[in-house]
Amino acid sequence: MKFWTNGTFYTMRKPGETIHCVLTEHGKIVATGHEAEAQVRGRAVDVMDLKGRTIFPGFIDSHLHLIWYGQALDRLNLSKATTKKACLEAIAARAEILKDGDWLFVEGYDDNRLTDSNRLLTCRDLDAISRTHPILVRRIDYHTVSINTPFIHAIGLKRNQVFDGGGMIDLDDDGFPTGVLRDEASTLAIERFPKESQAELARLIRIAVNDLWKKGIVGAHSEDLHYFNGLVGTVRAYRQTLNEPFPFRAHLLVHHRELDAYLRAPRTVTSPDEFVTLGAVKIFYDGTVGSHTAFMTQPYAGEPNNYGLQFHRAEAFEQIVQQARLAQLPVAVHIIGDRAFADVVHVLKKFPPQPGQLDRMIHTPWLRSDMLDAAKGMPLIFDIQPQFMSSDMPWALDVLGSDFPPLAFAWKSIKENGFPIAGGSDAPIEVPNPFLAIHAAVTRTCNSDVNGKRYFPEEALSIFDALSLYTSGSAAAAGQSGSCGTIAPGKFADFTVLDQDPFTVDPADLRALTIRKTIVNEQIVYER
Repeated sequence: MKFWTNGTFYTMRKPGETIHCVLTEHGKIVATGHEAEAQVRGRAVDVMDLKGRTIFPGFIDSHLHLIWYGQALDRLNLSKATTKKACLEAIAARAEILKDGDWLFVEGYDDNRLTDSNRLLTCRDLDAISRTHPILVRRIDYHTVSINTPFIHAIGLKRNQVFDGGGMIDLDDDGFPTGVLRDEASTLAIERFPKESQAELARLIRIAVNDLWKKGIVGAHSEDLHYFNGLVGTVRAYRQTLNEPFPFRAHLLVHHRELDAYLRAPRTVTSPDEFVTLGAVKIFYDGTVGSHTAFMTQPYAGEPNNYGLQFHRAEAFEQIVQQARLAQLPVAVHIIGDRAFADVVHVLKKFPPQPGQLDRMIHTPWLRSDMLDAAKGMPLIFDIQPQFMSSDMPWALDVLGSDFPPLAFAWKSIKENGFPIAGGSDAPIEVPNPFLAIHAAVTRTCNSDVNGKRYFPEEALSIFDALSLYTSGSAAAAGQSGSCGTIAPGKFADFTVLDQDPFTVDPADLRALTIRKTIVNEQIVYER
């Protein structure tokens, strides 16, 4: 037994509720407060002195891509570059050390951060670096890639080639590919890279988890099961990696293209254990504002014929949802545009999930009030990423134009309409630091003017509600409220220990809060 004492534990069951000690055993909470003290008397226990720190239920990121995050940490990453020249110099430096026959995969490119007027990377830019090594640069939102001419030849793109279904191949005035592939078309290039071995997947999972522990994260909901070694191989890599010696709780969404594999998989793959569980069927309905592919009711500014991309026709989307229902699974739908939201709500009303299940509405940054009215009462949980507001303001307003949907990143409105909310980072698109998201949710300010101009401040969350995104909210999104998300007997002994109390600091300082310990399954996996 371990007796965790000399700290302030916020239970996150209701605002302001704290306890002063917790007793744990075999990875679970046995008792709290005075009951814990009573059980300790006269017994041999390990006393864990928390030195006056502030403790929360272990933070859970409700939406990221864990293996992609491991790759982003392992590969050349351009996320800090501020000019196109800096991007190209970094790519050229990495290309110089490539061996004959090597292909280069670069992450984190964000044209919206660059100060140049002509920011989009094309094959012409990348050809100046190498005409022998295929080079792929993935945009930070994972919805656009740029490739060079050797890569164009490797995947066989032709003049005037179009992509049918949820994607786009950019062509120049003469009909030749520019090297820019958007949304589903990007898979033409990405899927040409060799598949990772099981050992490599395990290595990437470890890289990601070691970093997440440092950020106070004890578990994450991840969507990896279509992009690597298939559902069975990828789940096995997780199960072989995450265990008592290396504790982290992964909740894995099932990409809709892997649903047949899920239904055929042996129970040893799909059955839950304490560290790996499988969840809802993940469906992408549209793209992103940054790639001008989010599906909107109004056209993009200066692009009168561009309303974004609808990844699935109505009949095809309905069929996917019905297949999920036959498998007795909820769905988790990527939704950026307001028109995408309206379409998805229409279908989910026709085909509701099993009693007690919640469908996940992922992202939903752009809404109109009638759309929330239409969804009222539905069994939905909104899976939001507050850092998107910090990253996307104010350029997204320029991209969408003056008729942008008025409920922008409308987290308070969503909550006041009776919907639970969970929070995550969508790493590696954003840095998976929970306090960057919590700060954004409370202050409504952007990265270029931290604690300055507030965007749509009427939609700000309280500090308690913002912290709930990463505790009780994320637990509810996975249907795991009985095992995590709050501090109570029977829950996992997972805790995030902070240097300061977020309820007493100035909201402007929430970004700067420091993780002192991360505890998973009673084990201190990170300590500062």
